[in-house]
Amino acid sequence: MTIPMHRFRLYGAHDLHLDTVPRPLPGPGDVLVRVARVGICGSDKHYFHHGRCGAFVPRAPFALGHELSGTVAALGSEVRHLVPGQAVTVDPLHACGTCPSCQAGHASRCPAKRYLGSAAAWPHLDGGLGEYVCVPGHQVHLLPSGVSLETGAMIEPAAVAWQAVQRAGVIEGQPALVVGGGAIGQLILRILKALGAGRCVLVESTPANRAVGLRSGAEVVLDPADPATPDRLAAEAPAIAFECAGAAPALVTCLTAVCPGGTIVQVGTLPDLVEVPLNRLMTKELTLRGSLQYHQAFPAVLALVADGRLVLDDLVTHRFPFRQSAEALEFALTARDAVKIQVEVA
Repeated sequence: MTIPMHRFRLYGAHDLHLDTVPRPLPGPGDVLVRVARVGICGSDKHYFHHGRCGAFVPRAPFALGHELSGTVAALGSEVRHLVPGQAVTVDPLHACGTCPSCQAGHASRCPAKRYLGSAAAWPHLDGGLGEYVCVPGHQVHLLPSGVSLETGAMIEPAAVAWQAVQRAGVIEGQPALVVGGGAIGQLILRILKALGAGRCVLVESTPANRAVGLRSGAEVVLDPADPATPDRLAAEAPAIAFECAGAAPALVTCLTAVCPGGTIVQVGTLPDLVEVPLNRLMTKELTLRGSLQYHQAFPAVLALVADGRLVLDDLVTHRFPFRQSAEALEFALTARDAVKIQVEVA
């Protein structure tokens, strides 16, 4: 018997419809999750504002939202690690598991990967802006006791931050620079501190996010528009830097500020062509690494949350009810004081 449910699907730029669709049925290895919270990510904003996200152009209407939590509604016959009613978070990355990248532990590089709420692969996988999602059981993780569903929807962006920090190499005792104080930048700061990094500096243009950066563990917060900032960064001499703004000037800041022999991790999504002083890679013998998504990061992040070393709940700054999903996305496009916006589905 078909059971109806509601799901917001994107039909084009600023065109979100509340559709009635069949509730998915879990296969033997699947879990049906009743969605509770969905975080709005930068890619969601791109899809909503432009009708596409870079080179990823939707071929059919689909639901956004890859940062989600919920409760187990039903289980396939082969799923043993969960029971109905449990609070869970969902890993939206579905890799093939058999290609050389997957076998080497790099699911984010899988050429056949699919992602909830993304038009990067066909057919598209509907994301969390609906009452239910159905995913393979290995992508569903039990939330530790006492961890809220709101925090549960922060695990995915924290996993992105965890991957970026891992890409930086040795962390303990190292002075670090984060350029861009949005959600990912704040999460990188917190994970750096949880893993024993040294003195951390945040460069961020928004006063509200600079204030959050102090809560996230930064000893120094700087405004990129302040003429004194370059000299202050030179005095800090960070060994590792993270570009989290997705802007060429932010990468220039990293290339300029990081000490000789240092490492830069590119986390933000830059335009295909940017003008930056790459000769500094040679003259300072720097290492520049990219970081995309993650591989099996959820257990590590959940362990940090469970033991209290990683606090996430205060990063959720704005909440919208499910029926106002379009308003939440419109707000996200212009909000200057928002770190993480969530939609409350249930």
